[in-house]
Amino acid sequence: MYEHLERIKKIVKWAYDMEFIVRNVFSNFRLRKKRYESKTLTFEQLKALEDKTFQRPMFDLVRDLFVFSCYTGMSPADLQNLKPHQVYLGCDNLIWLTYTREKSTMTANVPLLKPAVALIKKYERKKSDLSRLNIFPLVTNKDLNMHLKIISEICEIGIPLNFYIARHTFATTITLSQGVPITSIKEMMGHEKIQSTMLYAKTNNFIIGKDMMLVQAKMDLLKKIPNLSQTMISK
Repeated sequence: MYEHLERIKKIVKWAYDMEFIVRNVFSNFRLRKKRYESKTLTFEQLKALEDKTFQRPMFDLVRDLFVFSCYTGMSPADLQNLKPHQVYLGCDNLIWLTYTREKSTMTANVPLLKPAVALIKKYERKKSDLSRLNIFPLVTNKDLNMHLKIISEICEIGIPLNFYIARHTFATTITLSQGVPITSIKEMMGHEKIQSTMLYAKTNNFIIGKDMMLVQAKMDLLKKIPNLSQTMISK
């Protein structure tokens, strides 16, 4: 709704500036954009999703694509275009993933966590499907959305699943809550501006609590330093 009103406001202003109308009825009208509260999966929800066994291969594949996005932050379009040569072993002995985002042409580089590596190995091309050029079998957006909706009901997640939730989960649950700096998350998600990353990586009470525990630990250590120094001097 906000986007439609904003578009109408611009059209009316343009019409007034071009003298097609005598009055801009939107001149004193201020739009208030409703704040979008992003949803993320907890580690427990993600684990339940990973452990679920499905009878149909398509449900397995769609679930795996969603989980891979949770561990890499990739959008479905970028994920579906991922080629084997884009995954490589770095000089740091970590397995890296590199790709150029379809949406913004920004390059993203992601060190892969073990669950993501396991999924790549799961879908390694066999002799029977050497014609497949991408790491994962292709799935249409219609099938992705339809199967994700059913998967969320089967797994009783409590919220309808989509790839926005997967990217938010990567930014918040997988990285930010584990102490990864927002600047590193920005690079891994291929964002041009840090503000874009901040829309995905949301601070919550759990993260704030962990940060303050670190502060308390440092304060406790500082309190011990004078006593430690005196002991060393006496020796």
